[in-house]
Formats: sequence, structure tokens, C-alpha cells
Amino acid sequence: MNKGASRETTSGGITGRFVGRVKEALGDLKDDRDLAREGKLQQAKTEAAEDAEAASREAELARREAELKEERADLEHERAALDADLTARERAAEADRERIAEEAEAERESAAEVDAAERAKEREYDAAAAEDRRAEEDRRKGEARAAVIEREAEIAAARDDEEESR
Repeated sequence: MNKGASRETTSGGITGRFVGRVKEALGDLKDDRDLAREGKLQQAKTEAAEDAEAASREAELARREAELKEERADLEHERAALDADLTARERAAEADRERIAEEAEAERESAAEVDAAERAKEREYDAAAAEDRRAEEDRRKGEARAAVIEREAEIAAARDDEEESR
């Protein structure tokens, strides 16, 4: 590209990648290193943005899976409670001592199931949060890589301009 001409920016995705490749190829054909470098930089930015978006989608999927597991655990807990209630009703005719013992055992099991479900829920949320943090870190790294590449391109362009002015 000519000196003083403004550089255009293009969105990411297929369009960004395509435009980056076109710029790189045009730069190579015209022996315009700045344009070729700009094309490579645009492709790198597009790739980094796509990587960050994919990581974000994976984190969202993990969060949704955790919610689904939580709902399944809640339904299982509810089914267990209904089964315990049905068992208690069927055995209502038994002696009070046996009924009391069975209800006490059902309450202990229910408390253990609730505790287990809550611990599982916490682990799933922690895993989803960790995935979110990893996705954010990947996005930041991608942006940092793009910034480094862009800075290197600027430095190289400045060197080329300095060499041309000599």
C-alpha cells in the first residue's frame, strides 16, 4: 500500500480470513511487504478471534451440561423422596417402632443425597467457571499475540521506511 494511504480493517470470520489472504497475496505479487504483513496480521487476528469464540462456546456448553446434570440430580432426589414416601405408606401398618426406624433411615439417606448433589453441583459450577476462565485467558492470549504481531509489523514498517529514506 502507498505511504500515507489509510489502512482498512475488515471484520473477522471467513471474510476477514479471505481479505487477509488476498492482501497477503497482493503484497507478495506487488512485492509490497507492508501489504503482505497486513494480510498475515489480519489472518492472525481472525484466527485468534475464532479461537476465543470457540472456547466461549465450549464454556457455555459445559455450563449447560452442568445445569442439566443438576436438574437430573434434582429429579433423582425427588424420585427417591417419592419412593421413600411410598415405602413409608405401604409400611404404615407395621409397628410404630419399625416405622420410626425406617423414617429415620430415609431422612439420613435423603440428607446424604442432598449433600452429595450439592457437592456435585459445586464441582460442576467450579468446572464451568474454570472453563470460562480458560476461555477468557485464551482470548486474552490471542489478543496479545495479535498485538505483538501488529507491533512487529509496525516496527518492520518503520525500519523499511527508514531504509527507504536513506
